[in-house]
Amino acid sequence: MRLAAILCLFFFSLPGLSAQQPAEKPATAPSSTSPVLDGARQLEEARQKLRKISASEYDLDGIHINASTREIRFPAQVCLKKAPIEYMLTTDTGKTHETVLTTIIQPTAIQVALLLASYEAATEGLLKDVPEEERPKIWKEEPPRKPGGNRLKIDVEWKTGDQVKKAPLKLMVQNVDTRKPPPDLDTWIFNGSYIDERGFIAQHEGSIIAVWLDRGAIINSAAKGNWRDDLWISLPDNIPDETTPVTVIISPTLP
Repeated sequence: MRLAAILCLFFFSLPGLSAQQPAEKPATAPSSTSPVLDGARQLEEARQKLRKISASEYDLDGIHINASTREIRFPAQVCLKKAPIEYMLTTDTGKTHETVLTTIIQPTAIQVALLLASYEAATEGLLKDVPEEERPKIWKEEPPRKPGGNRLKIDVEWKTGDQVKKAPLKLMVQNVDTRKPPPDLDTWIFNGSYIDERGFIAQHEGSIIAVWLDRGAIINSAAKGNWRDDLWISLPDNIPDETTPVTVIISPTLP
């Protein structure tokens, strides 16, 4: 793929990045060692691993993509059953001290898989309940081209003996004040990660699904209170034992 096409894919997946750059600064072509180019190459390298396995099914470096249903599946495991958390999913080299699940799947592959399944990276919905004084100055809400195109449904599936169990991801987290899962987290926001001098941040930090607002994570919670890092703890009653293999399932929201 030509460099222009690579950069097009990269910036399409990172809405709001322009808000971090001075508006008056003229655009310049990235140098061969720039973080923009490095991030674009990471995403392109992930895309090149796409393999067709049936008429409507694909594999992308361990991620199963169903083109007909837009369902995405990939393996993970339970990391923390009982703990204060800021994430629902990180890589196994990410912030494992504050996440319910971890995965060996690379964030670049997950971002590309979401784009290939026609989800739109957009920040709309992340800041709707965040008090003005708590809002990050460099963020702004940007809508997807298709209304709701950045909304996802996320479930977790695992085996207990011969029985297959499945539960919404939101049931594995609780509000420390109410001791209940957030009632407004039926859907999650695919915001897409961003780049800075370190490159593609989701890949650098290993952050994939955040329950506390993290613009570097690929997916974020839109639940009320998402700006508070002291509000969220795991819900042990709904989480399998630590190290249990699970499957993360991402699917479209209902119209």
